[in-house]
Amino acid sequence: MAERIRIPAKVEEQLLFQSDHTCCVCRTKGKDVQIHHIDGKPGNNAAENLAVVCLDCHSLVSGSRGLGKKYKAGEVRRYKRAWEKFVAGTRRIHSPKIGYKKELVSQIDLMVCEILASKNNIRRARNLLQVLYELRLWRGGSEINKKIIEGLAHLATMSGLDSNSLGGEVAATIYEICWHFAGPHLVSMENAEAKEVLGCVDALNTLFFFTCGHGHRQNNIRKIILSAEQFFQIGLWYSNRRIVNEIIKGYEEALDACYSDKKQLEFRFGLQSIHASAIRIRKNLLKIKPQWSSELNRLEKIVNAEAR
Repeated sequence: MAERIRIPAKVEEQLLFQSDHTCCVCRTKGKDVQIHHIDGKPGNNAAENLAVVCLDCHSLVSGSRGLGKKYKAGEVRRYKRAWEKFVAGTRRIHSPKIGYKKELVSQIDLMVCEILASKNNIRRARNLLQVLYELRLWRGGSEINKKIIEGLAHLATMSGLDSNSLGGEVAATIYEICWHFAGPHLVSMENAEAKEVLGCVDALNTLFFFTCGHGHRQNNIRKIILSAEQFFQIGLWYSNRRIVNEIIKGYEEALDACYSDKKQLEFRFGLQSIHASAIRIRKNLLKIKPQWSSELNRLEKIVNAEAR
């Protein structure tokens, strides 16, 4: 059994605030709540693995009550994302004035520059990336969201060319911008929001390509692929073929980037990681959208790619 590590106070406070100190499953106000480890591992205190649940629902998600089936981890994640998005939406009732929005947009460029300047201080860079996420969460609008995604795209290019660990943090933030899309039965996705998701996917693909071609940092590739697989799942949930195809395009371009101009393999870890991930997402695609034959064929080519 995994060792239980105490949840950091700041993580706990932020989680309870984002959930309005309310169970994400039943959403009943005023009930006593606990923090549930979604994957069942008490040592994994990552924010995305923690959900606020009441005492009644905790027995349902942990499976310790009666003979009925417990909530699966994927279900709990969807409840968490949908509830936190709803809470965030209720707090965004009062939009900032137009002048204030323009000031925020101008500050985003400065923040991106400061993140790049902090590439050797990952803790500070991570905090600044979190500020970008909070801006998107609390003050998001078409203009601000567009500017944030543009900033992340620039960070993707610059961090992908470098061998430090900033690229992994950027990959995680790119997905975090869209993580609340937990399925159409919980959260809708309008056309404008789909365009924002595609903008994030494009930024991630840029990071993927440059990391395979230049940065060659293994931990960054792990985080990039994790985000890519999560975006792929969003595309499947919403039956959005364009998102799925853009992710596959990212895999194809990153695969080519693992080779030099002389077609010699230069980044074997990248090739192996792409191959393993392509197997996983193709299996998922075959299960959910077996009729998408062109996408399945493209993934099959990636799976069967060998050193040239």
